[in-house]
Amino acid sequence: MMIELLPEKGQFYKTNMHCHTHISDGWGTPEQVKEIYKRNGYSAVCFTDHEVLIDHRDLCEPDFIALHGYEVAVKQNLKAPTAWFQPVYHFNMIAKDQDNLVMPRFFKENPSYPGNSRAWSETHARYNEVIETTVYDVDWINEYTKAMVEGGFLVNYNHPMWSLHNPGDYLGLKHLHSIEVINGECQKWNDNTSFHYDQMLRAGHHLVPTGGDDNHKPEHCVRAWTMIKAEELSYESLIAAYERGDCYVSEGPEILSLVLKDGKVVVKTSPAAGIYLYSEGRYVDYVRSRTETYTEAEFDYCPEKMGRYLRIEVRDTAGYRAFSNAYYTADIAKKL
Repeated sequence: MMIELLPEKGQFYKTNMHCHTHISDGWGTPEQVKEIYKRNGYSAVCFTDHEVLIDHRDLCEPDFIALHGYEVAVKQNLKAPTAWFQPVYHFNMIAKDQDNLVMPRFFKENPSYPGNSRAWSETHARYNEVIETTVYDVDWINEYTKAMVEGGFLVNYNHPMWSLHNPGDYLGLKHLHSIEVINGECQKWNDNTSFHYDQMLRAGHHLVPTGGDDNHKPEHCVRAWTMIKAEELSYESLIAAYERGDCYVSEGPEILSLVLKDGKVVVKTSPAAGIYLYSEGRYVDYVRSRTETYTEAEFDYCPEKMGRYLRIEVRDTAGYRAFSNAYYTADIAKKL
């Protein structure tokens, strides 16, 4: 018997899920950013400028889709610059429907709009409710993200390492769809956040991994991406596949196929120095070498050792990594 963990049907579409332009504090126009990514083999970019939701449907073409969202900051001290030590939450709100251009809640008097976002918000912001402030508090944030979900958005928790977050900051969060496990710009802060990903999975969160550049300058581009396996290249199909978790995240390696077949987890990849299976507890299995490369690995499927979930990591000879979605043993049991 075979269960497809990554669906066999469909096509992988290379997508940057975290992107900034001159609308907030990025370097270029949306059109200039689009061209960089198209030249580098991307099929989609999710434009997530700070604090304001902008319509980018005019950028869509048969071979390119502009997803739209916006990034919200919840700072510990609203009146102080983020600088080097202030903890801050950043969330990407990603519109599930291409026609959704209304922010559920809007902090109109935000004292710290980045870049040009204040001017854009004054002319383009559409919203249902104005809030007086943001509050650096898990309970307040949970009410806020609940409103985002009810307003038709997928909520992504961005770069927890850069955000200076400890478990108390994130284990109690609710209403999240995904967590950014690779952030291209934040790589210098070690924002390959498999630690945070596992901590949240172990706490019972069901999260999809996300990768994006968080690009503010040209040199930040093409560092990290989300490979979404969808039936076609359209806004609706990409979002539906991403919401299901039919994706993986990479800064280099490819995960070509991932199935459960005859009691084995079978993964096929681009040439890799190591292919690893991680689980809820201490059970780990892997193939790795300093001198050889691998393009396939098989691991015993043993849910009694794995616990609630399993996930795959791939590392190439340069040390770059790819992360699969987490697959839950309870869901697999229903299909066996």
